Amino acid sequence: MTTRPAQSCPASRRLRSCHRVPTLVRRPYRTGDLQPRIAALHADSWRRHYRGAYADTYLDGDLLGERTAVWSARLAAPDGTATIIAERAGRLTGFVHVMLDADPRWGSLVDNLHVDHSEHRAGIGAELMAYAARAVLAHGSSPALHLWVLEQNIRAQKFHLACGGAQVETGTVSAPRGNPTLLNGTPRKYRMAWPDATGLVSPDWNRSAD
Repeated sequence: MTTRPAQSCPASRRLRSCHRVPTLVRRPYRTGDLQPRIAALHADSWRRHYRGAYADTYLDGDLLGERTAVWSARLAAPDGTATIIAERAGRLTGFVHVMLDADPRWGSLVDNLHVDHSEHRAGIGAELMAYAARAVLAHGSSPALHLWVLEQNIRAQKFHLACGGAQVETGTVSAPRGNPTLLNGTPRKYRMAWPDATGLVSPDWNRSAD
């Protein structure tokens, strides 16, 4: 992999818990109504796209309750993270969650990127990635950005390649709750990386990806 020189970025570990994509938002942020909707979209996305890698018993169980607990904790302690959401006409259409400076080599981690299934191919994923990159460039100590994508999720791999990411590593999916019975075998995942997130804010690909 060819690595571009890292650019110096100011490091600030404190961010607001959530940011909204301006072109899609039509009302102010309110903590109480946001967390349940993020959790619901997260659970729905996993059930649609993680089936086969994760056990059906796990995906069809109380996944919503688990994701609700996760997002309640995340939004209650947002330091060192950025959560950006997209809305259209008051409806949540997607979100991205970034953990700043998560890895000394690969930089900040896009831990979650999910778009409502009815909004695919509308450019929301590309716009969210651009806002994630802006958060990393403004608040991370490194411009590098990375994420993991399931081996079976070919569509997501193509999307991230179109966004300028490079597949740099193969790993094994971690079992939910540390319980290997919640996985189907040993599914694999790919690390997609951007040595410099600056390219993600370019309008040249932002109009066409996703």
